[in-house]
Amino acid sequence: MSVSQRLEVSHRAPGHEELHRLFREQDLLCGNVEEWSRTHLSAVAAQDPGCYVRAGGTLVGAALRDGRELLLAVAPDEGPERGQIATTLLQRAPGAEECWVPTDDSDLPNALASQGWRPSTVDLQMRLRLPMTTYAALPDGVRLAELTGSDDAALHGAVHELACDAWGVASSPAEFLDRYVRHPAYDAGLWVVGHDGDGVCGAAIGRIEQLPDARVGKVASLAVAPRARGRGLAAALLGQLCRRFASRGLSLAQLGVHEDNRSGAPAMYRHLGWVQASSKTQWEPDV
Repeated sequence: MSVSQRLEVSHRAPGHEELHRLFREQDLLCGNVEEWSRTHLSAVAAQDPGCYVRAGGTLVGAALRDGRELLLAVAPDEGPERGQIATTLLQRAPGAEECWVPTDDSDLPNALASQGWRPSTVDLQMRLRLPMTTYAALPDGVRLAELTGSDDAALHGAVHELACDAWGVASSPAEFLDRYVRHPAYDAGLWVVGHDGDGVCGAAIGRIEQLPDARVGKVASLAVAPRARGRGLAAALLGQLCRRFASRGLSLAQLGVHEDNRSGAPAMYRHLGWVQASSKTQWEPDV
């Protein structure tokens, strides 16, 4: 039976649980340890008409726009037709500028390539067993500052400025607050902030998250000021954060890093004992 005979393609949005299950099953099949948030997927589906494929009334494919990103998922048990379903969705969801899919998934990359997309950045998810056996010491002249809570505007502002300087980006304070302070898993005790004589010189921001296969301590951000690099500060801050994760009873820590990170961060993490758990590849239209 052909795809066109067997499947129904429409803009009829699925239920929240059904949509979340589709994305979760796809990622778990490919070993991806991240999880799509139910609330995020529901919010995107409410704003974008999306394109959905059903077989016998069951959702087997979805494509919807999240800003510039295309969220694409096809049920793993669709076998040989999986690539055809992905192609059908891509043909009906134009205009996106990027799409992230599990690197180990062969069907979706083939469909993207057939529609004129090309692979770009690879994002690695790395994990570390806790507790760590050794912890790097803070460099001379660096001390830790403790946050008093979510209303510690001065320290939040200083860490925002540090992140912009460290990463060479310009983000607004509101964007920073939304991502790190107003996040539901915000925990002031999991902000490890280093000070030297010139102010904030490094910060590791953590949170506790329940992923599909484990409850983990997530390293949400790690930044070191250019003036403080080359002294082992990143490893020391990361170690302090992992110590705090372990004190909360966690046995796993996780972080994400781009494979082509110019700072050589993936090599540093591997040296400290972190191992790759999964990866996603960013695809972009070949214009």
